[in-house]
Amino acid sequence: MSSMSFGRLFVIAGPSGAGKTSLAHHLVGSFERTLFSVSATTRRPRRDESDGRDYFFLTDTEFDRREREGNFIESALVHGSSYGTPSEWVLEKLMGGENVVLDIDVQGAVQVRETFPGAVLIFVLPPSADVLEKRLVGRSTDTKDVIERRMKEAARETRWLGIFDYFIRNDFIDRAKAGIEALVRAELTSLWNMPFPPEARMLEPDTFSGREYWKGRRILVTAGPTRETIDDVRFISNRSSGLMGYSLAMAFRDAGASVTLVSGPCGGLQPPLMVDLVKVESAAGLASAVTETIPGMDLLAMVAAVSDFRPGRKRDGKIERSPEGLDVHLEPTQDILRSLSLEKTGTRLLAYALEYGPNAEKRAREKMTRKGADAIFLNRGDIENMGMEATGNTGILLFSGGARVEIPPGAKRFVAEATVAALGRHFSGTKPETPE
Repeated sequence: MSSMSFGRLFVIAGPSGAGKTSLAHHLVGSFERTLFSVSATTRRPRRDESDGRDYFFLTDTEFDRREREGNFIESALVHGSSYGTPSEWVLEKLMGGENVVLDIDVQGAVQVRETFPGAVLIFVLPPSADVLEKRLVGRSTDTKDVIERRMKEAARETRWLGIFDYFIRNDFIDRAKAGIEALVRAELTSLWNMPFPPEARMLEPDTFSGREYWKGRRILVTAGPTRETIDDVRFISNRSSGLMGYSLAMAFRDAGASVTLVSGPCGGLQPPLMVDLVKVESAAGLASAVTETIPGMDLLAMVAAVSDFRPGRKRDGKIERSPEGLDVHLEPTQDILRSLSLEKTGTRLLAYALEYGPNAEKRAREKMTRKGADAIFLNRGDIENMGMEATGNTGILLFSGGARVEIPPGAKRFVAEATVAALGRHFSGTKPETPE
C-alpha cells in the first residue's frame, strides 16, 4: 500500500428524476479504474445477467445471514426483493486502487454515511420542483398518482442533504458532468485520503528511512480524548483533537502495516481510509476495546489522551442549574496499560507524555519506565502552536535503552511519518539513534 494509492467510494444519490444515474455512468466512463458497485440481491437473475458481474444472487436465508453479520454497507427491500452493497467486495476494489461508484437512493446513502464514513456522498437535484416534475412526466412510465408520490418523497429525501459532502445542481447535463468531474478530481488528490506522497520524502531521505520495517505487521493505535459523563448532557474531557493519533495510524498504514484505530470522540476528523476504526466514548470503553483488539498486535501506540478522572456516579437526565452550584466527586480511571500485561504478549508499546516546564525529558523517561514502554514520545505542552488543538507538532522520541530522536517541527502528518520511520530504524537495529 505504500507504493500505490487506493480507490475511493463515491455515492451518488438524489430523488428519482434528478439525473444521478446519468452522472454515475459519466464518472465510470470518464475516469480510469472506476467501476460500478455490484450489489447483492435475492431476486431471480434475468436471462442476460450473470452472478458476480451484474449482481451477487443470494437466497433469502443467505442474504439475511450476511445482513445480520454486518456484511453490507447499505441494504433495502425493493418490490419484495432485498438488495445490499457487499462491504467485502467494495473494500477489495478500493484496496486494489479502483474507485467504486454507488448509485442509490437517499436512505441508502444515509446508511453508507454511518457504515462507511470515508465514502464521498454527492447529492443531485434539478434547479426547481417544476423541472423535476417535468422530468418525471417526460419519462412516460408513471401514472399521475405515482408522480405525486415521487414528488412528496423527493421533499422528504432532500431533508437529508446536509449529511452529504457535495451538491450538484443538474440544470444542464454538460454543466453537471463538468461539476461532478471537478469534485471527483479534487477528492482523488486530497492529501487526507491518499498515502503520504513519496515526493515529499525525497528531500529528507534519512528522516523517512526505516518505514519498511512495518510492512506486514499489525498495529493498534489509540487516538483522541475520552468523555466521562456527569449526566446525559455534560461530561469531563480534554483538548485533544485526535489528529496526532489519526496521522500516526495513516503513517503505519502507508508503511504497509495493518492498522486498527481505537478512537475517542473526534467529530472534526474524517476516518482514515483502509484503517479498521473502533469508536469509543469513555476511558472504560477504550480499555475494553484495546483489551479485545490487542491479541496478535506487534505494537500498541497509546496516543489517546485518556481522562485521568471520572465522576463517581453518572446522573440520569439533565441536572438542573442551581445557584448553589454543583459538587462532582472525581475518582481515578483505570490504568489501561498496567492492566494489559504487554510483556506476556510480546507486543511493543509506544507511549505518549504531555509535559510542561523544566525536567520534562526526565519525567517522560520515568513514565516510560513506569508504564513498561519500549518508547515514549515527549510532547511539550508549552510550545506555542504545537500539540493539542494544533495542526503542527514536534517532540523527542525516547527509547528504553537510552537512545533519543528529535522530531523537528512540522505538520502532524509529517511528525507521524518521521516517528514511524524512527521506530522502524530502532527496532530493526539498522541505524542506532543518538544516545542520551
